[in-house]
Amino acid sequence: MFFRNLFIKLETKSFLVFYLLCKYRFKYFSKKDIEIYQKRRMRHVVEYAKSHARFFEKHYKGYDSNDLLSLPTINKKIMMANLTDYNTVGLTNDKILDFCLEIEKTRDFSKRLSGINIGMSSGTSGNKGVEIVTKEEEGYMKAALLARFDFPKKEKINLAFILRVSTPAFSLNKFGHKLTYISQRDSLDEIKKQLEIIQPNVLSGPPSMLKILAKEVESNRLNIRPKRIASYAEILYPDTKNYLSEVFGCIVHEIYKSTEGPIATTCKYGSLHINEDLVLVETFNSDGSITPIGQPCQKLIITDLHKKAQPIIRYEMNDIITISSHKCKCGSSFRVIDNIQGRADDLFWARNTKTNEWRYIFPDYIRRAIITSSDDIDEYQVVQNAPEKVLVRLQLKDNIQHNDFNEQKVIKKIKDVFSYHKCIEPEVSLVFEPSQVNENSKKLIRIYRNFKHDSNEK
Repeated sequence: MFFRNLFIKLETKSFLVFYLLCKYRFKYFSKKDIEIYQKRRMRHVVEYAKSHARFFEKHYKGYDSNDLLSLPTINKKIMMANLTDYNTVGLTNDKILDFCLEIEKTRDFSKRLSGINIGMSSGTSGNKGVEIVTKEEEGYMKAALLARFDFPKKEKINLAFILRVSTPAFSLNKFGHKLTYISQRDSLDEIKKQLEIIQPNVLSGPPSMLKILAKEVESNRLNIRPKRIASYAEILYPDTKNYLSEVFGCIVHEIYKSTEGPIATTCKYGSLHINEDLVLVETFNSDGSITPIGQPCQKLIITDLHKKAQPIIRYEMNDIITISSHKCKCGSSFRVIDNIQGRADDLFWARNTKTNEWRYIFPDYIRRAIITSSDDIDEYQVVQNAPEKVLVRLQLKDNIQHNDFNEQKVIKKIKDVFSYHKCIEPEVSLVFEPSQVNENSKKLIRIYRNFKHDSNEK
């Protein structure tokens, strides 16, 4: 027991050790091995949090720490309201927020606060979130990325990553391997110029930006030949994934990471595997029951199995994911995510035609209605502004004129989704204009609800 506990404490201290263990666990761990490992790691982070943060000491008072999956959950609101007592590195709420605001103002992402990397995220609702990462945590997370991502074989990594913001955690220039940050706020011409200078063998960015770059490549206005494409920050829809794969001629990988943890990464076959040795993922229905495999969840609970500066233990997220019932042909026992559908906040809601009760409609059903209505659609966005009002924004392919497009087919497809679910059909309006990014997060969300809804409302 002593040596086992010692190993748990020392596992993240060495870049090389963590790298090799990530390789080994992904390839050789059975489901039972995963379960045992997750239980040991979770018990360790719970005990650490209780002994190093006043918040967790109080939060778990009266609960049996051995019954790990019965511990009370937390969420962003709780974490941000208790930030001073929540973190284990002695930072106060005021210091953290002042630092984040300074970074936002100066755009100097190389700065640290007392040697610690602090990042601020803005959710789609405008609620700020904070990520606190020590240098040790940066180190083992880089080791995990290098171990898990399918980088080009027998080549030095030359990765260009495009984001609105960066942090010191993203920097790497060692042994010929290089990560180069490109600001998403730069003009398209400037981004293209930087990419042609870098000539990355791995190109990564939000899918909306990757699609813009793919069009530039397709039109011979951008000369780059990456061997890997990695998508993050926004939902990678299947139609976009297929388009990117066709243009760049390679598998499009996905990194599913949030401020709450490194949730999943694609393997060499393109399957999005949960990082079972980095996070514990629990999925539930709205009534609290466990979501059956193969069905979309309505509540996602994440535990980061290693993070200590800002413990993420049974943290509630509102992402909607579907876990596959099939094992990937790569042979790993790490579960595969079939689909990331969006956020529970973006479920469409409508009244049942007979009972008048509320019924939810998953975003994926709306997406399918759009993409099956016409091959002439290049980009789209669907917004439910009220229970019976839906707005569709469309951009058509370059050679298609608005007058030649059958708008009614799209409108009918949307209405059919509601009628299929025995709901009142909405009034659907269609406009030919670009999709709009969320004003808070600056991310492109293709399908979302623009009104608050309480499913318990009668």
